Amino acid sequence: MDIKKETLHYLGYTGQRLSEEENRRIDAAISEVCEAACPGTVHRVFPISRDEKRISIPADLDLNYSDLISLLSDSDEVLVLAATLGLELDRRLRYYARTDASRLVIMDAAASALVERVCDDLQKALPFEKYTFRFSPGYGDVPLLLQKQIVRVLETQKRIGLTLTRSLLMVPQKSITGIVGIGGASKKKSCEGCALFDTCEFRKRGTVCYATNG
Repeated sequence: MDIKKETLHYLGYTGQRLSEEENRRIDAAISEVCEAACPGTVHRVFPISRDEKRISIPADLDLNYSDLISLLSDSDEVLVLAATLGLELDRRLRYYARTDASRLVIMDAAASALVERVCDDLQKALPFEKYTFRFSPGYGDVPLLLQKQIVRVLETQKRIGLTLTRSLLMVPQKSITGIVGIGGASKKKSCEGCALFDTCEFRKRGTVCYATNG
C-alpha cells in the first residue's frame, strides 16, 4: 500500500494537482505519523464448523450475522486480528486538535492509511494464499458490540495495549479489529450493506472509503 496515495484518498483527493506547499505539508504529516506510531498486532486462526445455517469456532466469538456468514461461506478457517498504532500517536493527534486543525486532518488520514497497511503486512506474513476482505464490527449487520468479544478472545489489552471504552471506542484511537476468511473464493469489499450507504461522502465523490490497492 502506498501510504501517501491512501492518505490522499482518505482526504478526498481524486486526482487533483497538488501545489508544492500542499505536498510539503502532507509529506511532513505522514513522516510524523510514521515516526510517532508504534504498531502492534495480535491474531488467532480458528477452524470453522458448520451446523445447518449456523457457524461456530472454538472461541467465545459469535459469527452468526448474515454478513459474516456470507463472508465466510467459502472459508474453512477464520483469521481474527487486531492492530494498533499506539498511544504516542494519540497524544500527537490530541495536541494538533488544540493547535493545528489542518495538520490534525492530514495526520488522521495518514494514520488511517498506516494502520490498514499494518494489517495488510500481517496478512502477507501469514502462510495463507487466499483471503476475503477484512470485516470489522460496525460494518453491515455486525454490531460494534462484537468488539468486546474480539478484544477478549485476542487478549488485546495484555498483548498490544488495546482496550475499549464503555461506548466501545478503541484506545488507542488508531486501531482496528477484523475478521477475515481464509481459503476458498476471494471476496472483495463493497459498499452494499454499509449503514452509511445513503449518506457516504466517499460515494458522493465517486469513490469508496476503503483501501483501493486491491
